Amino acid sequence: MNEKGYSLVLVMLTVTVFFIIGLTILSVSLYQAKFTQVRVEDVTSLHDAVKAVEETVAELKVKVEQLSLSTPMQLDLDLGNAQAGFLNELMNRHHVTIEDVTGAKGIHRNKLFTRVFRISAPYGNKTVTREVIITNAPSFLKYAIGSRENVTLNGGAYIDGNIYAGKDIYVTNVANYIYNSTLYSVQTTFPTTSEKSILFVEGNRYACDHGNGAKSCYSISTQFIKNMNDFSTDSLSFQHQGPTVQKEQDEFIDVNFDFTLKDKLLSAAGIDAFDSSEQTQYQSLISLSLLELVNELKPSFTSVNVDDVTDLPTALQNAIATGKSIFLDTSTTPYFDISSLTLEDNQWLIVNGDLTLENAGEDPLQIKGNIIVLGDLTITGQVAFDSTVYVSGNTSIYNTTISGLNGKEVVLLTKGELEIARVNEFTNDFSLTTPNLKGFFYTDSNAVIYAVGSYINIEGGLFARGNSSIIPYTDETGLIINTYRGETGDAGTNLSFQAPISSEEEQKQYARFVVKHNKDVFINRGLGLPLVKQLAVIVDDIRVQ
Repeated sequence: MNEKGYSLVLVMLTVTVFFIIGLTILSVSLYQAKFTQVRVEDVTSLHDAVKAVEETVAELKVKVEQLSLSTPMQLDLDLGNAQAGFLNELMNRHHVTIEDVTGAKGIHRNKLFTRVFRISAPYGNKTVTREVIITNAPSFLKYAIGSRENVTLNGGAYIDGNIYAGKDIYVTNVANYIYNSTLYSVQTTFPTTSEKSILFVEGNRYACDHGNGAKSCYSISTQFIKNMNDFSTDSLSFQHQGPTVQKEQDEFIDVNFDFTLKDKLLSAAGIDAFDSSEQTQYQSLISLSLLELVNELKPSFTSVNVDDVTDLPTALQNAIATGKSIFLDTSTTPYFDISSLTLEDNQWLIVNGDLTLENAGEDPLQIKGNIIVLGDLTITGQVAFDSTVYVSGNTSIYNTTISGLNGKEVVLLTKGELEIARVNEFTNDFSLTTPNLKGFFYTDSNAVIYAVGSYINIEGGLFARGNSSIIPYTDETGLIINTYRGETGDAGTNLSFQAPISSEEEQKQYARFVVKHNKDVFINRGLGLPLVKQLAVIVDDIRVQ
């Protein structure tokens, strides 16, 4: 009898346990179904918001590229605003919000074609946002590095931004360098890019793996000559992370350097290219040669010419007080031996001759204002810029740190050769977030960078338009970057090298050449940027807030 009682209790207990397990499974299934439904709705909502923003950007881009460049005020009429016109139509069609933040960015909308819009769409309790910049700036400012000719990446650079190669691109894991007039190569890593980087290449892609001597990327005698038999065609090699490869769909907007230089001289003289009342005068003057134009405009400037360099600071301050642009003759004072220079927004400093910028003391030389150098420019020591600088000759940047001023940077454009050398030489304190050259550096010629002993960290960009001349000691045109990844030193008879011992992902922080692109230049530089007669749309990353 007792056994039957025990059996009944056991059966009831077993039924209860299975009943509880069944309820638990049912509850979990219902929860998972509800969670999946919510997740699907969440993903769908995010997709719809991103799609709405992307379609708005695409339509805006098509509209802008069809507009003719007339006056800044006409651009506002063509685009409309949130209440009426084309922007209002986009808002209604795609159910987005378009906020004009041009004024908040400090942009003079009556003088500039730059406009900044924040496009957003709701996503649940969050918002999908993307900023777009409309500007008539040249295309080179869109890229971290590039050239209209070939681009050669020798060694372990780290590039955070897009790359443009107007012709071919070559990538190797060796760095070429010159020590005491002798040519050498050292094996290192391939370059690395950020995960968002895009490589726009119009020609072919070549890669060479030195392979511990099994292959030799270069033959060395009096030149670095590529061994093309050891380069793979239609191939690229990057360490850990490489860029997405695409063809550039947008038309490349070039800089006409000679025209731009004359246009800036006219702007310095107060002659506006978009003022209808000054068009006849503008057209007749800009057709002159550079020398003729300088002579014609010189009476419009305040001239400064001192025999004793100690008189320069006072002379410059008196010239700034006139409100006119300044014409400085450096035939007797090529060294800019002052502690700071602050020009008014409409003033330019025109340097007639060569110029050397070097800080006189321990503090950086601070320069706020736009400069035209009718000669060669040398920058050394510590200099802080809030400037756009045009150089009709060559530019040498060595043994220097270039920082920003007032949260801004320098955009430096040189007609001749651009040399960046001996920057933080044999420094082995690495940082991907601390630049030592803040700005965009452009040459209308070719450029070769040796960051084997040097440590170069650029926040901005580097672009060599390129020409048919071969870069000295090479067989190439365009832009060549040579860089080691790891510690280097001077052993007296040659350089010494120490490769990093860490994972491939972590090794990027030991790159001796780093460049991180910065889109703020389109907003910061304003009237100083090169004049191009075509509008473009620059798109920032999507943000979910």
